Amino acid sequence: MGKYDPLRDLSASRQLDEVVLTFDEVETLVGPLPPSAHEHRAWWANDSKVQAQAWRSAGWHVAAVDQTIGRVTFARGTVGGAYLATRKVEPATGGTPRTRGEANQQNLGSDMTEEAVQGRLVAYLVKEGWRILRVAHTANRERGTDVLATRHERTLAVEVKGYPSLTYADPRRAGELKPTQPTTQARHWYAQAVLKCMLIRDEEPDVDVAIALPDVPTYRSLFQRTKTSLHWAGIDVLFVAGDGEVSLG
Repeated sequence: MGKYDPLRDLSASRQLDEVVLTFDEVETLVGPLPPSAHEHRAWWANDSKVQAQAWRSAGWHVAAVDQTIGRVTFARGTVGGAYLATRKVEPATGGTPRTRGEANQQNLGSDMTEEAVQGRLVAYLVKEGWRILRVAHTANRERGTDVLATRHERTLAVEVKGYPSLTYADPRRAGELKPTQPTTQARHWYAQAVLKCMLIRDEEPDVDVAIALPDVPTYRSLFQRTKTSLHWAGIDVLFVAGDGEVSLG
């Protein structure tokens, strides 16, 4: 059992959307925190460090931390929303600035990022009794299996894809429309996911392999057109809805 597993298990068991813990309460669960947890905000970053994998594998993220008083706030999901909801986005063609929230209403990919889909999937797997072995930091394009989980002597490797946005995620190009339509880019991402799973299947023949996708019409259509081939290849497809429900294709 890893040092920070109790923190993961506590997060997974909570039914609230937000949990506030003092550092003393965290140390009651995991033992003494290192000095960097009290001194450096980066220790609490939602990245691929071992402690971050504990709360991220339960479908949570650190929303706020106050090292002066020793308190951390965990919230559901793998990304926060307060900053994105208020940040201004200039339209690529000029005009009145829009808030990020307003832009997202016109952008199907805004709530279907790879990181968001991964967070919902992990939360679902934990709820279903899976033990999470690995959660890749998809926002930083960390290589390797996106989600690795085990249950009842089964191991599941999942390649996660989001749905493309209309505009660039790079802050330097915020609000600028991409030249490629989301439906076209989604087909490329789907093909990449299939290839990745085929490679995993050859490298790890005893592991169950699946693709996790946001539950949108484009991916549903692609699955219907390839489901026979995927079946023979031993690749499952998991559709992740916005409310966190997961269905097998």
